[in-house]
Amino acid sequence: MSVPAREPATAARPAPRSLRAAGGRPRDPGGGPSRRYGPGTAVTVRVIAAVVILALWQFTASAFAPAYIPRPSRTLAQIPAVLGDQQFLSGTASTLLAVLEGLVIAAVIGTAAGLVMGRLRDVDRLLRLYVNSFYAMPIVALVPLLTVWFGYTPTARLAIIVIEATLPIVFNVAEGVRAASAGDGQGGYEDVARAFRAPWWRVWTGVALPACLPSLLAGLDLAIGRALIGAVVAEFIAGLNGIGYYILFNVRSFHQDDALVAVGVLVAFALLLRALINLAVRRGLPWYQPSVRGEQA
Repeated sequence: MSVPAREPATAARPAPRSLRAAGGRPRDPGGGPSRRYGPGTAVTVRVIAAVVILALWQFTASAFAPAYIPRPSRTLAQIPAVLGDQQFLSGTASTLLAVLEGLVIAAVIGTAAGLVMGRLRDVDRLLRLYVNSFYAMPIVALVPLLTVWFGYTPTARLAIIVIEATLPIVFNVAEGVRAASAGDGQGGYEDVARAFRAPWWRVWTGVALPACLPSLLAGLDLAIGRALIGAVVAEFIAGLNGIGYYILFNVRSFHQDDALVAVGVLVAFALLLRALINLAVRRGLPWYQPSVRGEQA
């Protein structure tokens, strides 16, 4: 009695040629070879773009601009001198510490106000118009008034930073709480909390606040730029010791390369804070990670 031969395992069969691209790479659903760019490729593209922009800037400024217009070559050469200048270091420390202090105060005030507005409809109706109006209005227009009220002191700069940074946090937290309350996720948690007779403050801090954390971080991300703008403008107008006054002084004395280095320090500080926020999102809110990666891409 003959035994039928066994069919070879399907796992050992090679994939059809129609599903493989040249070189053995898989094809995407559209028919072309799938491409996955690693972080090294993205960094390379950004470096090439930066080199091209700097080269165009150097050529244009050298060919058509007056001599006092900054060039990348001169600006890069001034970096060691500026970073070693005691006046620059003192002003930078004063500005950046004020910005950090203002952001902390704004985060506390903005989170509390946004949470109340998002949870209490009557309070939201009372304050929404004013929050939206101040958010749309350029707060720098109030800088002369605030300098008169608080004097030409660092307190005026701190007040401007807090006002500038608080508004986007309030706006985003309130919208986040309202959106989470309307969704299925938080609504279910609220029902469970009420079923177990949790007090209102536990519902607020244990359900509503964690649900609006992505909105809070988004508002804090916006607040960084507004806080830096408020600090620099306050130093422009009030003549306070800071990186803003250092920039203004060097621009007026035609040391614009030094001023541009100071601007670059502000940009680097803002990017560092945003990177820390993205790191906090990846570590603390892993379920929100795909959204952050999409924004960074």
